[in-house]
Amino acid sequence: MITALRRAVMIPVVVLVEVFLLLTAPLSLAVAGLTSVCARSSRPLRTALLVLAYAGVELRVLRRILGGEPDWDALMSEVIDTIYRTLRLVLDVRLVLEAGSPAAGRPAAGNPVIVLARHCGPGDSLFIAWLIAVHYRLRLHIVLKALLRLEPTLDLAGDHVPLCFVARRGRRARDDIGALAASLSHGDALLLFPEGGNFSRPRWRRAVAALFAGGALGAARRARRRTHTLPPHRGGTVAALTNAPGADVLLLTHTGFSDDGRDRPWWRLPVHRTVVVRTELIPAAQVPREPEAAGSWLEHRWAEVDAWVADHSTAR
Repeated sequence: MITALRRAVMIPVVVLVEVFLLLTAPLSLAVAGLTSVCARSSRPLRTALLVLAYAGVELRVLRRILGGEPDWDALMSEVIDTIYRTLRLVLDVRLVLEAGSPAAGRPAAGNPVIVLARHCGPGDSLFIAWLIAVHYRLRLHIVLKALLRLEPTLDLAGDHVPLCFVARRGRRARDDIGALAASLSHGDALLLFPEGGNFSRPRWRRAVAALFAGGALGAARRARRRTHTLPPHRGGTVAALTNAPGADVLLLTHTGFSDDGRDRPWWRLPVHRTVVVRTELIPAAQVPREPEAAGSWLEHRWAEVDAWVADHSTAR
């Protein structure tokens, strides 16, 4: 009932807004272009181009979904690739894999994969999804915040592709993630962001303070030393690792969209940037599955992620 009501409201609203945006595109582009000239910045025009491109992609995808899409995995990869290419073209942002990262076909050639990725700044998840689905050619299983159900294409696609929407941390979220991990088979990849959200300095300070307030003094001190990442949440990651004992782990970190490797204001588009990405494929046999050991392993690996980001920061 709630799902039907949400879709009955959101789909028409989104379609009307996006049709309006496309119909008024000449005017909005002219205004954005003039603003860019006055501000001596290309960002207003680039922002308008991205909004219009997103509207066009979503309307096309909605039409295909509502018309009955026969190959959902192919559709997901196609949409991710289209968005990635659009971001590259409009923003001049590109991904570069660090030497030593697994080659394109290697993760898909073995066990299912659990991807543990750093999360830093709006938009990085799109680049990460492209890397997994298109570059590494893995079928994506993604854990998303329940709020994203308000986005009609994701909401409708969730009926046909393995998307797990979690409202908050807790037992139910862990059970849902564990069930999704248990369903993995050859060629599948479950994408998790252990930090639970984009890195920001205020969020980092709150996380450290919460650990101190909760009496986890050792964890709080470790988190305070790691200034480029948030403390990882063990629950969802441990649930995935214990429910998919045959899965390899792909540890993924990147330099983000800012010079210091941390967050940026959400409204400030990253322009003319190269995002360096490091991936490490860890065989299933080297990943502990007992909950306590798995949690400690995650903490250790996340300290390595933090150190890598700090080492690759250009603002020192």
